[in-house]
Order: sequence, then structure tokens, then C-alpha cells
Amino acid sequence: MIKTASLTSLARRKDGNVAMIFALTLIPLLLVGGFAIDAQVAFSKKSKVQHAADSAVLAGARMMQNLDDLTAVTKHARDYFEAMIDSGLADLTCETLTVTKSGPEELTGSVTCRQPTTLMRLVGRDYVEFGIGSTATYGTGRVDVAFVFDLSGSMNSFGRIFDLQDAAEKAAETLLPKPGSASDGDVRIAMVGYNSMVDAGKFFEDVTGLKKNRWYSKEVTETDWERQEVTEEGWYEKCEWTCTDYAGRSGRCKDWDHECNWEYGEHTEEQWVEVETTRTVREKISSTCIYEREGDHDFIGTQPKQVTSDKLVSELVDGEWNAQSNSDNSEAYMAASHLKWNNYRERWDDVGENECRSSGEPFPLSHNKTQINKYIDGLTAGGGTAGHQGIAWGWYLINNQWSDVFDGAATPLDPNEPDVVKAMIIMTDGEFNQQFFNHQGNSVSQAETLCDEIKDDDVIIYSVAFQAPEGGKDILEKCASGPEFFFNAENGQELIESYDAIAASISDLRISH
Repeated sequence: MIKTASLTSLARRKDGNVAMIFALTLIPLLLVGGFAIDAQVAFSKKSKVQHAADSAVLAGARMMQNLDDLTAVTKHARDYFEAMIDSGLADLTCETLTVTKSGPEELTGSVTCRQPTTLMRLVGRDYVEFGIGSTATYGTGRVDVAFVFDLSGSMNSFGRIFDLQDAAEKAAETLLPKPGSASDGDVRIAMVGYNSMVDAGKFFEDVTGLKKNRWYSKEVTETDWERQEVTEEGWYEKCEWTCTDYAGRSGRCKDWDHECNWEYGEHTEEQWVEVETTRTVREKISSTCIYEREGDHDFIGTQPKQVTSDKLVSELVDGEWNAQSNSDNSEAYMAASHLKWNNYRERWDDVGENECRSSGEPFPLSHNKTQINKYIDGLTAGGGTAGHQGIAWGWYLINNQWSDVFDGAATPLDPNEPDVVKAMIIMTDGEFNQQFFNHQGNSVSQAETLCDEIKDDDVIIYSVAFQAPEGGKDILEKCASGPEFFFNAENGQELIESYDAIAASISDLRISH
């Protein structure tokens, strides 16, 4: 028989063994857990360091496009990298970023970093070390970018037009490689301005099928009253003078009397008669203002049918707006400013003859900085806001389907060629509020449809709302390629910063694809 005291002693010895076994097991569990925690901290910071290195190498590559000086580029990239890791990466230490020219037009950066440990120190592991690398190719990507400017009347308020000019010129400065550099010509800029309409300028005949100098004619029937001799049959009063007294032998009449009698038969008399006359009225118009297009080509990128000069239409009838004025518009022509006959006032009324801004005439793709700045400096504002028309033209200017309209050095790149990037920058300070073809939707809905088509065409859309109301912001947010591609500027400095950020982003796309 086992005594009670012995059983108690045995139980105590078993409790001690369990505690010892648990303690021995806990040590490796803590080490494993500590390793996981320390590794997680290190690798969460590794992604931030990778981003900083990518950004620094891209910044160096942008500089390398214009300045073939590896020493200066290396300093610039290191400063950029250090500024980024100094924010939000406490207790992480990184070596100096190494920058090398790893190829003819290739820049590589690498760096090693150490993150102090906590629990892993129990086994003598004081830090987790990791290395990252980043490579950017510069000078090989080619970019076609279209600037779309709002030139409506509100841009004259508070100096907005001047803020836009400053922002656009600085963005062009960032985008364009230095003349004479290896990348010179790889970035081209096109521009167009819109208000109530777009001024097609020298491209008017190509997009409407009309002569710039064109005549409108109409057969006009007019009614008037005039006195005419009319012959008719019936009773009429026949009056004549008769002599009532003759003078002696001479036979001369001394006195006359007017006698009238009613007779029946044919007779002729003067009457007021209503007369219709037909005449041809003609008027010439030379305006190059245009609206959108309708029909099967309303929201697609196909260029209008191109014809020789002798095939252009120069004679039109009342109200015709292009060479094929019907809703089918199989030739994809745009609607032009035109004349309509006003029957009430008996005169020609113009439709859109002076509604566009000549300063916003489409500027085809170019890398000529002088001409680009000249165009921007010449921008003026006035009129309404037909934003969908500006968006459409921004697309056309960089669309290779329009290579017959924009040819030579301005021929848009084929997006299927390697290393090609296409982008648009749309800006407005108001709400889209004017359109010509109401059956296609208002300016906002037409703009939204166009933006969807443009993005499907692999064009990256950036948008900038400049002191715009909610309606303007809303459509630009929808048009942008993503939230990070939409910018909202509340003053001139923010507008400059927005355009500068967009230019840097486009440059990054060019050298990192």
C-alpha cells in the first residue's frame, strides 16, 4: 500500500518536469517568432527602400538624358535616395547608393541596408541585412504627348491664363530632352485649345471636306405688288369726252362734256397685282471654326476621308455644315461653321462663324522648344466650354490613324512599335457646357465616351482641374487613367506643381518601360 505522502511527492516531481519541458520548448518558439517579427519589419521597409531606389535611379536617368555626366548624375540620384529614406524609415541604415552606367543608355543603382533586430539578438543576430537593385533605360523610349487647353472666357479671370502659360512652359521644359542630346527628338508635344468650338486652322479642309472659302446659296421667292394692265370680260364703265358746242364756221369745239355709259365686253384697265419673283442669294464664309462630328465616327479615332483639292466642296446650300451633311456621315467629316437663311429677316445668319479661338489652332507634334513656347505664349481666352471637342482633338493629334492629316515630322507614332508611350494632359477651369449635336448627348457625356475610347487605345490620360467647380472636377476624374492621374489645383502654384508632376511621371514612363 502506497502512502499518501509518497503520492504527493511524486505529483510535485511531475509538475516540475512539465515546467522544465515547457521552458525548454518556449525558447525555440520565441526565437522562431522573434525571427518572423524581425524579418517582417525588415522586409516591410525593404519595399520602401526599393521604391526610393527606383525613384532615385529614374531621377538620375532623366538627368542623364540631358547631361552625360555620371558624377553629377550619381550625386543627384544619391541625394534623391537619401531624402526619401530619411522619411518614415527610422533606425534603418543604408550604405551609399551605388550608381553605375550599366549599358550604353542604362543606369543601375544598388544599395545594402540593415535593420536592427529585437528578439533575434538572443541568438547573436543584431540586424537583418538586405540588398536591392534598380535599373532604368533612358533615351530609348519615344513619347507623343498632347496638351489640351481650356480657353473659355473664365480663363481670363484672376490671371488664370497666365498661370496656365507658366505651368505649360515648365512642363514642356521638363519633358523635352536637351537639344543635341542623344534623346533629342524622342519626345514630341502637340497642343490644342478649345472654347465653344475648336479652330481647325490649316487643317480645316482636311477634316470637313470643304474649301475654306466657300459660298452658300439659296433660291428665295419674294412677293410684291405692282400696277399692271389687265384685260378681262364683264360690265365696265366706258367714259369719253364729247363736244357739246361748236364755234361757227371753224367747227372748233367750244365746250366739252365727260359722258360715261355702262357696257358689257372685254376691256383693259390698270390694277394692283401680286407678283412673285425668285432670286438667288449668295454669301461667302471663310471661318475655320468647327464642331464635333456625328454618325458612325462620332467617338472613334478614324481620320476623315482625304480628297484632292479639286474635290473639296465650295458651293453649299442653306444650312449644310460639311461635305456630307447627314447623320450617317460615312466620310467622318466634322461639322463646320456655316450659314443659314433667315426667312423672317431675309438675311444670312452665321452659325459658329466667330466662336473659336485662333490662338488654340491645333499645333501638331514637334520637339521645337521655341515654337512650342511661342504657341503657349500666344494663348488667349473667350467663349464657352465644349470640352469634348478639345479632348477629341488631343486624341487626333497623337493618333497614327491621322497620319494623312498630320504628316511629315508631325506624323504620330505607331503604338505597336517598341518603346512608344502616348499621353494626353486635359485641363479645364469650368464645366463642359456646349455641344452641337444634342442627340449624341451633352458635352459631359460625349467627353466621357471619348475618354473611354482613348484609354482603350492605350493612351494615358492625365487631367488637371484648375479652380474648377464640382462638375468640371467630376468629368476630369472620370477621364483620368486612374486616381493618381487626376490633379486638382486651387491656385497658380499648385497648377505649376501639377503640370511638373505630370511631366516627371511621363518621363518616368518613358525611361522605365
